[in-house]
Amino acid sequence: MCDLRRPAAGGMMDLAYVCEWEKWSKSTHCPSVPLACAWSCRNLIAFTMDLRSDDQDLTRMIHILDTEHPWDLHSISSEHREAITCLEWDQSGSRLLSADADGQIKCWSMADHLANSWESSVGSLVEGDPIVALSWLHNGVKLALHVEKVRGSSFN
Repeated sequence: MCDLRRPAAGGMMDLAYVCEWEKWSKSTHCPSVPLACAWSCRNLIAFTMDLRSDDQDLTRMIHILDTEHPWDLHSISSEHREAITCLEWDQSGSRLLSADADGQIKCWSMADHLANSWESSVGSLVEGDPIVALSWLHNGVKLALHVEKVRGSSFN
C-alpha cells in the first residue's frame, strides 16, 4: 500500500493518493529501511523497495509510479550496494537522483522522454560517507555528508 499525503491550507495534510498492490511473499519483496520516497512535478512518485532472491541476496529497487496511470509500476534495479537513503527529482521531473548509505550517487534520466524507461549514465562515489540529503541547484547538485565524518578525506 502506498499512502501519500500533501500539505493543505492551514498546515493539515490531505490524503492525495492511495494505491494497493497484490501481497508479495516476504521471501521475495521487503520494504527498504529506511524507505525513500519523492514526488515530482510531473506527478511521478519514486520510492524504494528491496527484492530478495532465493539465495537471500538483496536487489535495491527504485519504483516509478505515474499517478495518472497507477496500474503501471515501473521498476529499476538501482545497483546500489547499500540501502538507498534519499531520492530527489529535478525541477523538470525528468531526472532523479538516488543516493545510498555507502556514498554512491546515481543520476537517472528518462530514456526517450518515457516515464517507463530509465537509464543511469552519471554517478559519483563519496566512499564510506553515507549520503543523508540531496538537492538540485540551478547549475548542479548539492549533497550533505554526515557531520561526524567532517575530518574525512571527502571534505578536502
